[in-house]
Amino acid sequence: MTFKILSLDGGGIRGVLSTTILEDIEAILREQKGQELYQYFDLVAGTSTGSILAAGIGCQMQAKQLTDLYQKRGKDIFLESVRRQRQPRGVFSWLWQRLILSWLRRLKGSYALYPHEQGNQGLAKVLEQQLIYDGKSPKISEITQPHLLILAYDVLSRNTTWFTNNNPDQGRWYDDIELWKICTASASAPTFFPPYELPYNSEQNLPHIDGGVSANNPALTAIAHALWMNKGKADKLKLSDIAVLSIGTGKTTNPYTYQEIANWGLLGWIKNLTDIFMNPSAINSEDICTQLLESVGGVHLRLDFELNQQFEGERKPNRLRELIKKPYNEYLFQKNGRKQEIKEDIDNPDICQDLIEAAQGYLEYGKVDYDNERVPVRCAIKQFIESH
Repeated sequence: MTFKILSLDGGGIRGVLSTTILEDIEAILREQKGQELYQYFDLVAGTSTGSILAAGIGCQMQAKQLTDLYQKRGKDIFLESVRRQRQPRGVFSWLWQRLILSWLRRLKGSYALYPHEQGNQGLAKVLEQQLIYDGKSPKISEITQPHLLILAYDVLSRNTTWFTNNNPDQGRWYDDIELWKICTASASAPTFFPPYELPYNSEQNLPHIDGGVSANNPALTAIAHALWMNKGKADKLKLSDIAVLSIGTGKTTNPYTYQEIANWGLLGWIKNLTDIFMNPSAINSEDICTQLLESVGGVHLRLDFELNQQFEGERKPNRLRELIKKPYNEYLFQKNGRKQEIKEDIDNPDICQDLIEAAQGYLEYGKVDYDNERVPVRCAIKQFIESH
């Protein structure tokens, strides 16, 4: 019997792209199997914003409810007042950067970070209000279906914590921690949020940051966890029994020249840290999963797309394509006939509608590699669900 994994990437507000794809998967799943997301998948893994989606599925939320979370509460997470402070303004950007350096030293690094809680706003407050199961805020051990895997990075012990809801009888230190707190830790991206402390025992807390620093695409860790869960069983799970449906939050494609990077300085690297370091690890995980599973007869379906077309011409080895003067999203172009560039920020709630429309265009017009063929995205989803 196939062991089905849903893997959900990090990516901040761009998680609304993932929820739009999940809405389509949910509709096909109901039609073909008469099941909900939490019933169909054996294991749901998420990092950062993907942890919020995984937790929402565990709380039996519908995909549209998750989309609404980003659209209606995104501005309560990424506060406009903070966002304005983080943005250079026109001709004053040079002066702005130098002033910020001075303020950063005085404020001990607390300047212009989004709060975990500020009145009725903030990441933690929104998640506490939204992640409800059986009428209350559940502890992770109280979610019984599906299996969950949420990643966050413990900066004290310098380890990635794998938060799971299976085998709670083992008495793990996080079993009694509410799910919203674990998701807050997993989504506390460096340079955007402060670290988040989780209680380890009566005397000590463990500070955690975004799990994306170690695995922004959690598919590989999900495969490893699935195999570990089934160790020692008579009917032992094999790698060939695993089918992974992995959903990204859009590939950032903004090209950087040598001169740009050479002149970044400290603030330039801070501003682009998430894009530079997290995106490559997600792509590596995608490539490894595909080769690993397909080599043994397993299944890996990756749903993701470039947010903007930056180059034109056919991709060929050792040949650089020409840059497009005005980048644009190809699926918005196919859907609406307009060449529009999508902002690639992970903290800008104003781009939600563009991301939703681009994801809808991807579902309608996009193609993906699946089962050794290049097929339309929606066909691949239907084949995945029909076969497993």
